[in-house]
Amino acid sequence: MAFTAFWIALLVLLRAVHAKEYVVGDEEGWNSNVDYYAWVEGKTFYVGDILVFNYNQDDHNVIVVNATGYDKCLSSPNLGIFNSSNDRVTLTTLGDNYYICQWHCDFSDQKLMIRVMRK
Repeated sequence: MAFTAFWIALLVLLRAVHAKEYVVGDEEGWNSNVDYYAWVEGKTFYVGDILVFNYNQDDHNVIVVNATGYDKCLSSPNLGIFNSSNDRVTLTTLGDNYYICQWHCDFSDQKLMIRVMRK
């Protein structure tokens, strides 16, 4: 039993060590002036990686949506709302993951779609 617990703990630790942290929009952060289609290019996201959304709390938020919410800029229904101005989202769901700003998705295309892979 202790042997199994050791291996499980080791696997969890190894995943945490190999997780990569991405600051969405790099130095520009999460705002309406960034081309997130270009930002995603060349990046590979894996389960366990972390997205960091930095933004002005008075101007933006992060809404986790499904494909329809992404395509039509619908903030409801949603899978989560973040509004701390420094949100850390650990990627746990394989496949396409969608994020929008409730106030700027339609206006300036402030939305992000990433594909999350298994390591």
